[in-house]
Amino acid sequence: MKELSLQELKEIEFDILKVFDAFCKENNIRYFFAYGTLLGAIRYKGFIPWDDDVDVLVPREDYDRMLTLFRDSEKYQMFSLERTPEYRYPFAKLCDMTTRKDEGAYDNGVELGVDIDIFPLDHWDNNTEKAQQEAKKIKGLMTYLGFSKLKKPDSLNPVKRCVKGVVMAFCKRFGSEYYIRKIVEASNKPSQKDSSYVGCKVWCVYGSRGIHRAEAFADTVEIEFEGEKFPAPAGYDSYLTDLYGDYLPEPPKEKQKTHHSFRAYRL
Repeated sequence: MKELSLQELKEIEFDILKVFDAFCKENNIRYFFAYGTLLGAIRYKGFIPWDDDVDVLVPREDYDRMLTLFRDSEKYQMFSLERTPEYRYPFAKLCDMTTRKDEGAYDNGVELGVDIDIFPLDHWDNNTEKAQQEAKKIKGLMTYLGFSKLKKPDSLNPVKRCVKGVVMAFCKRFGSEYYIRKIVEASNKPSQKDSSYVGCKVWCVYGSRGIHRAEAFADTVEIEFEGEKFPAPAGYDSYLTDLYGDYLPEPPKEKQKTHHSFRAYRL
């Protein structure tokens, strides 16, 4: 198999994005550019030059409909726990199955291709202090999920490797599905649907910075990305500021590197 270059990854992910966009338009499913994809669109009108991210947010009701309505093809397959019980993420991925993705240290339960990440947009508690406690709880569950997916302790330090091995063994006793279901349960709370705060709760890597005013997502605007138009939250400035602070200046050269550690191949 031929390992894909960064440019080839971007081209494949852009093709997946266009398939997803067409599906959403056909089925009246709302979605928004998010995270580094949105940052790249605003700063560069395309991918961040040194990264290959495609992340989108889908409001929970539309997200659930999406999982029901999407029909896999020979080339494109959508993964989620609801659709594929062995899959080990609490959010969906749409994959190009003519490729393979190897994340090295982690066992994702299924063979994945190059993908785009599709996150549900959920509501946080209206009380910001309680919302911050929710974020802390979910972030802890994400840590345990990571340990449950580890193939082996990945530290060079023998003491740390031993400790990781013990924690890994403990988490594997419960299994990845247990932690995923706990994360989804803590994230998808119908009682909070009218609250003033939203965010990606199932993958809250930014902690309390991922708690956003719902009004930022009340409407969409069209933004340019790689020469085509896609939807972004109308309040993208406040959303990106919550996540990254002053997001327009480029980071120093030494920090201009991808945060991904996978390898991908064309079959």
